[in-house]
Amino acid sequence: MFDVGDVVRNVAANIVGEVVEIDGDTVYIEQDNGAEVDFPISTLVLESAFQAKHSGAVQDDAGSHAYDATYQTVIDNLYPAMLEVGQTAHAKIAPVPGVTPKRWDELSALQKLNVLSEATDTPVKSWIDASKNGAKPSLATLQLSLLGAYQKGKK
Repeated sequence: MFDVGDVVRNVAANIVGEVVEIDGDTVYIEQDNGAEVDFPISTLVLESAFQAKHSGAVQDDAGSHAYDATYQTVIDNLYPAMLEVGQTAHAKIAPVPGVTPKRWDELSALQKLNVLSEATDTPVKSWIDASKNGAKPSLATLQLSLLGAYQKGKK
């Protein structure tokens, strides 16, 4: 599973280090400060896999960016108050220990839509569908209804 030299993380303890020895089910790791600690192998994950899962990085292949223009069009047509709902929701997301959270401005258009989707309980597909010409509800109508519900929930 792991080899000497791998960088691993114990998520619960938020400890990262390089594997220096493996003895059965026990892995000994050396932290950056030189301290050596040991953990059961079942409690460790590769640091690279942990970062890939939690960093919020967007893959750089063509398929991952096929609909970027569509997502950006939706974001570009949102009211400032709706974007503020997203920013507020994003700011409340609990950070994952060991991962530097992205600021709102660093998120891709899809990531922003995902935050808005979660905050308003409205699927991303609904945002996209509403942004199309002749859509019922229109993007404006969808936003006004969500903003109204959001304001009632805040009081």
